[in-house]
Amino acid sequence: MQDWKYYRKGYVRIQVQADSPERFLNLCAYHKIRVWNLLQNHNSYEMNLTVKDFYKLKNICRKTHTRVKITGKYGLPFFFYRSKKRKAFFIGICLSLFLVAALSRHIWNIHVEGNVHNSTQTILRYLEELQIEHGVLKKDLDCAWIAQKLRAEFPDITWVSARISGSRLILEIQENDNIYEKKQQKPSACDLISTKTGQIVSMITRTGTPVKKTGETCVKGEVLVRGTLDIQNDSKEIIRQEYTLADADVLVEYPLQYYHAFSMKYEKPVYTGKENKGYLLQLGNYCLNTKKNVSWQEFDTVTDLKQVRLTENFRLPIYYGTSTDCAYETRIFTYSEQEAKERATLHLNTVLQSLTEKGVQISANHVKIGIQNGICTAKGTVSVIEEAGQQIPVQIPEQPTERNTDLNE
Repeated sequence: MQDWKYYRKGYVRIQVQADSPERFLNLCAYHKIRVWNLLQNHNSYEMNLTVKDFYKLKNICRKTHTRVKITGKYGLPFFFYRSKKRKAFFIGICLSLFLVAALSRHIWNIHVEGNVHNSTQTILRYLEELQIEHGVLKKDLDCAWIAQKLRAEFPDITWVSARISGSRLILEIQENDNIYEKKQQKPSACDLISTKTGQIVSMITRTGTPVKKTGETCVKGEVLVRGTLDIQNDSKEIIRQEYTLADADVLVEYPLQYYHAFSMKYEKPVYTGKENKGYLLQLGNYCLNTKKNVSWQEFDTVTDLKQVRLTENFRLPIYYGTSTDCAYETRIFTYSEQEAKERATLHLNTVLQSLTEKGVQISANHVKIGIQNGICTAKGTVSVIEEAGQQIPVQIPEQPTERNTDLNE
């Protein structure tokens, strides 16, 4: 800060030659003339002092018979004096200060943090509907109103803090993670039916009355567990029925048909190594491409574009990058018997893996792979075990209302 103070007011560096330099320096100290960067150079001394203090040296130099020579002039006053003919420079400084002052009145970056379920782009699009976007004036923003609107539009947002920091609008958000756990209202009674046709390999009943048991076959849509409970008296007579939610773990084994065929001949592009590269500049819907036209019939184009952005979420419709054409030739190849079987096996394993990821158990694999007339075929059945219980609501009949008869009637 002290250096800037001297630079702002201007200072000079002088060379002093005196018979008694100690007396000269003592008089400077007595008159409160501050000097710095004092160096001895043979029979002379060099030092810095302000312009104001320089004019105080006249009487001191006469008393001490000291000769003073200015070796350098520094600071803003001297800079402006030397640059007084450079009008464009000063005009540019004035325009820059004006632009900084004008642009600082706007919001140029909208920063959103703390959001998980609602993406930043979704929130920014909603703010655009409220006419809150990059470039809006600060004086037109009401942070409390913005927070209120966001909470009303997004029910899972429980808390919003909106504040302005410099040219940034910062939105801090907290979301309710439990809002997506929707509670489904279950019916008061339901049956459990089968969703597959096959053999029951396991059946564990929790509630309800089982109709089928392990080892029996079932048909899709057939009731496995009834949602009614028979209440019996001591004589094993059914006196009433109570309704409940039928619940059971039912595993059904059934065959799954599998068929996959492909030709032993296939086409594959082979790149020749020829490339045609150019640069791209896209401004909105207009594109400037420096790439030359080629006579190739078959080629792939690889484009690498980057978007220009000023701040974190303020992107300009300007793209730049490269575009490269890679020439290739389409050739026909033939699988060997081993390669064809490996490809068929790989496809089968992929299907089985996808079934396993869905919770389906593979109990047996009866798929055969064969090659005939240039076609590789994999067909057969796969025995799978899958949970096959589905609850369906049961209509509960209305119970007749009992009438209480007064004995005195």
